[in-house]
Amino acid sequence: VNFDELARCTDDFNGAQLKAVCVEAGMLALRREASIIKHEDFMEGIGVVSAKKKATLQYYA
Repeated sequence: VNFDELARCTDDFNGAQLKAVCVEAGMLALRREASIIKHEDFMEGIGVVSAKKKATLQYYA
């Protein structure tokens, strides 16, 4: 896992959003029946959380 890249991609995330990324990455690994979370799982988790973040911002705009 490239932690430098993950840190760059989540620079504006708060603690709850970072936890959500980790939970989503874990769920993605479970869905593919893996016991190890890969970098791609974290990147996809970031995408999911970012989409929810944008939807929330648009709702309140």
